[in-house]
Amino acid sequence: MMNLDGTDLKILAELVENSKQSYVEIGRKLSLHPNVIAYRINRLEDAHIIREYTTLVDFSKLGLSEQVIVAANFPANSVREDILKQICEIPETVNVVSSLGTPEGLVFIVARNKEDINAVLSKLRAMNLDIDFASSVIRQYDEGRLGTYLRAMAGSDER
Repeated sequence: MMNLDGTDLKILAELVENSKQSYVEIGRKLSLHPNVIAYRINRLEDAHIIREYTTLVDFSKLGLSEQVIVAANFPANSVREDILKQICEIPETVNVVSSLGTPEGLVFIVARNKEDINAVLSKLRAMNLDIDFASSVIRQYDEGRLGTYLRAMAGSDER
């Protein structure tokens, strides 16, 4: 495990909020030379702390107006990894969380309409999953939260 200091955490916070920022922009915000930013980001990538850069998509603007969280338990005689792989193969499944408690899995599904959601639920039931509940998502409140937390960690690191 790599020891991170407050500067590393602040750089991560900047990247989490906008990974398209240049090293110059990040350096300006943090009062650091762009070469320092590049060096530290390369270290974070080499340590696999930064695994990839990605894009956040507004599903509703793509016509995927149905977003559903499904809580499910797996069949008693199944191999957890096999079930999780099968779930991930369903195209409408955009996120799967495996947990140790009940429910054993949370599945985030996006689709164009309720009929498509029902089709996905049928696929999950065909895998003998015991569905605890399926609930429509109204809104997600995670935007910016990780950056805020990383900055708070950086602040406590500097004390």
